Amino acid sequence: MPLALVSPAGDRRFVLPEGATLVLGRDTTADLPLLDPGVSRRHAEVRVLGDRLSLVDLASRNGTWLNGRRVERATAAVGDLVSFGPVELAVVEEVAPRASVTAPFALDGAATMVRERLMPSGAEAIEAVAGRRLAQLVAVTQRLGGLARLDALLARIVDDAFEAFDADRVAVLLTRDDGELDMRIARSRSGDDVSRPVPRTIAKSVAEKQVSWLMHDASRDARLTGDSVIQQAVRSALAAPLIGEGRRTLGVLYVDNLRDVQAFNDADLDFLVAYAGIAAAAMEREQAAAQLREAARVRENFERYFTPQLADRIAAQQGDVVLGGDRRRVTVLFSDIRGFTEVAETMAPDRMAAQLNEYFAAMVECVFRHEGALDKFIGDALMAYWGAPVASAEDADRAIRAALDMQEALEALNARWTATGRPALQAGIGINAGDAFVGNIGSPRRLEYTLIGDTVNLASRLCSMARGGEVLVSDAVRTRLTVPVPVRARPELVPERFRGPAVDVFSVERDDRTNVRDVNADPEA
Repeated sequence: MPLALVSPAGDRRFVLPEGATLVLGRDTTADLPLLDPGVSRRHAEVRVLGDRLSLVDLASRNGTWLNGRRVERATAAVGDLVSFGPVELAVVEEVAPRASVTAPFALDGAATMVRERLMPSGAEAIEAVAGRRLAQLVAVTQRLGGLARLDALLARIVDDAFEAFDADRVAVLLTRDDGELDMRIARSRSGDDVSRPVPRTIAKSVAEKQVSWLMHDASRDARLTGDSVIQQAVRSALAAPLIGEGRRTLGVLYVDNLRDVQAFNDADLDFLVAYAGIAAAAMEREQAAAQLREAARVRENFERYFTPQLADRIAAQQGDVVLGGDRRRVTVLFSDIRGFTEVAETMAPDRMAAQLNEYFAAMVECVFRHEGALDKFIGDALMAYWGAPVASAEDADRAIRAALDMQEALEALNARWTATGRPALQAGIGINAGDAFVGNIGSPRRLEYTLIGDTVNLASRLCSMARGGEVLVSDAVRTRLTVPVPVRARPELVPERFRGPAVDVFSVERDDRTNVRDVNADPEA
């Protein structure tokens, strides 16, 4: 039959399930922790055998005693007095043990009563309290389900906890990636923020063991020595882990009372278990939604500068792509409108901006069509590049095809613009290849993923020397082509360089082979 060990004053009570061998000792990890300095860490083993209690001393310093006689092995009956060092307990019959409480026991040598139980899944938690405060749980579920940001969700969890419990303070701690707990929100009933209401001992145990706690007279718990918040204030407390999918601990929900040593009961613990299950599910849903929002934001930013196909490749190869900044071999293209300042002075600002936007939209489409990346707009100029974050042996080929495509697209725009009375535009393009630093440049307040170095500067100088409708390339670009294109040497053009040898410059000739779009592109595009 079920037996229990109870102190004469009734402030300690250990319910002993039949057949289980339990270790009693001062160690907090013992099956029956008895926190008294006169009790050894592993003091004795106890086991219920029918209506008798088997005792085995584990070489304890102050011994195990049965009815005043020190024993190494003995059997006790109902009514016997058993002492573990200085702590005396009586063997009694447990008439009506609570099946839902897995281990009711005292945690210290004072008047602390604790209920500790294994945290079930969310569905099991709700089912466990069906019929008791069910309407309140349904309302909680509806409120939490309507929130889409974590901070708002946590604030609602705290507010609901104040409605559900006679609490003076409520806090939520969240688990970091390294497994430690961070206080995310903590408030008093008056609405004031509380700096640290949760003792580290309680939070860590609840999170690691995944058990919920009900504590009476917690201020006298010897295990919380050093936790001044508890020793000075708390009288009763509830705590429950927030368990997600795969039994992952998302955090801890904590509630306490500073006035009453028995402010909470088993019904409150039942409700907290169910409430924590609902809150954890809402938090996990919101975290998943936040991850999707962030992924969409990152993807949107990628697609502003990269083709959708390249964005897909970057996402698929995140482990291979270094975004912090490194040296890469790239091909850089600059395009600049010739005489745009003079043209702009003849137009109203809104018409000029509209025509420039139309021009840039067509040019960017050409860059993307040939798998390039847009770096930036600089006034009426455009900078694009190939080779970062993902490189290809055909980067130089693609850059030249994009440049010729851009000139062809501009001719089509000019035909339409002149037909409607708008001025035609001419652009010069320069392309260079070589090493450049690629990464996040700027300040912590504003970072820009861009390219810097002599390779970029030379591409800009080639662009400035190109006539309207002309594409100039360096010898470094020409020698990297996998499919040669007709070019004409321009020895009269000598771009200035800060360092390095002189650069041979070539003008790309447009014929039936070069005046085409990428063979892989959609012919209808």
